[in-house]
Amino acid sequence: MKKPAWRILSLALTLILLLGAAAAETGAAPEIDWDARYTYAELEGQLEAIAAAYPEIARLYPIGTSYQERKLWCMELTNPEVPGEEKTGIAVLANIHGGERESASSAMYFAWWLATESGSARVQEILDNYTVYVVPVINPDGYEQSFVYNTRQNLRPRDLNGDGTPFSDPYTDIDGDGYIATLYRGTADAQPDRRAQAAFGMESPDWDKNGVLGDDPRNSGIDMNRTFDYQWNRFDVETVETGVVGTNAWSRAGSAPASEPEVRAVQNFLLNNEIDALATLHTGIQCVLYPWCYRAYDESVDSEEIPFMREVAAKMAAAFQETTGRGFYSMSSYEDYPTNAELIDYAYGRLNIHAYTIEVYNGGKSADGSVEACKWENALPEEKWVFYDQDQLAELGLDVASLMDESGEGLQAGEGLWFYTSAAAQMVDRAPEDQSTMVQGCRDALLTMIDSEPSGAGYTRPEYLNW
Repeated sequence: MKKPAWRILSLALTLILLLGAAAAETGAAPEIDWDARYTYAELEGQLEAIAAAYPEIARLYPIGTSYQERKLWCMELTNPEVPGEEKTGIAVLANIHGGERESASSAMYFAWWLATESGSARVQEILDNYTVYVVPVINPDGYEQSFVYNTRQNLRPRDLNGDGTPFSDPYTDIDGDGYIATLYRGTADAQPDRRAQAAFGMESPDWDKNGVLGDDPRNSGIDMNRTFDYQWNRFDVETVETGVVGTNAWSRAGSAPASEPEVRAVQNFLLNNEIDALATLHTGIQCVLYPWCYRAYDESVDSEEIPFMREVAAKMAAAFQETTGRGFYSMSSYEDYPTNAELIDYAYGRLNIHAYTIEVYNGGKSADGSVEACKWENALPEEKWVFYDQDQLAELGLDVASLMDESGEGLQAGEGLWFYTSAAAQMVDRAPEDQSTMVQGCRDALLTMIDSEPSGAGYTRPEYLNW
């Protein structure tokens, strides 16, 4: 028997409403410009949108907080219908150095790509066989502070100038150009030579009124990638043949192993999730690194795991280069330069996780543009020099008579300050050219790592966790 037309119409309207409600509940995949730079709050919004659009495969949760109470977000992507014990754990951990924000973009893109391509056979296979964890920003305070000035460290409170107040003279744009300058004394007719002359200070209104500009900035002095609980500060005069490791590690390693809340969050995350391979993303060179960081490979004591990682790292670098057209290479981290207590050494040394550092970006142009130079081959802003005489400095709000350098010498008659703004300082609010290509190259390097797993003994739970 035929239904009345009004009942058919009612059913149709109900179905439309239900479908609309479902669409509203799951949300839509965010459209993201991968050539743009985003604040940390914007990254959080993008992560929330991805999780809302793909609730069947994506789960978003914090693994800890920073000093300024920003959350360290992890996006977990997998097919929950496949039991976890049948899958291999993979982690992507980025931006432990706040100013290396291209690494965060690369991690964000990987999470977004896995979600938006989850209907493809390639990604379905990954989600069926792997649990992928993506932590795009380990150092959210440093990330956000880097919109002012490139800040590698986290923001543990520090009183650098000893006046009893942490961060009492932070860098501040006082001439209105949007960037932070390094200051040099001099006269209008003679641009300083930065190689021969010490800086007078950093751009600041002299918040603490001690006459020294920018002498208590917002950074901790701690490199969090020197603070993991593995080989922490083990080097001394008897164990180091050169001064390299000491100067790269102990002075920036914090007060104790895993002293920083962000590092403790990462360590706890790795201790509580069975992960077989991870990549930590950085910038500075274009390279894939593998353990060890603290010493050279020794075939008499090291297992076959390191030769395996060496082979995989080379394949990852080749994939990155093929996708981007920019040069990439691979080496052990120790060959790059020796350090200790790094994340990849902790992951491999403590947990037997195959661990890699992917350095995604080396900005600027090479002399000849050759791929072998391993540069991103992008145009950076020109360095900028601007001179302000004492009257102009006063107009900027400075008490000229009180100004002095760190040795206590003030400005002489006829002297003013040169404001030098580097290319890097002018990149704080923008992404490099072709970042969209960079993130795709990193994706393909990560896929190469995933394809190499599982291999070897895999994740090994530390004995002390079984006590």
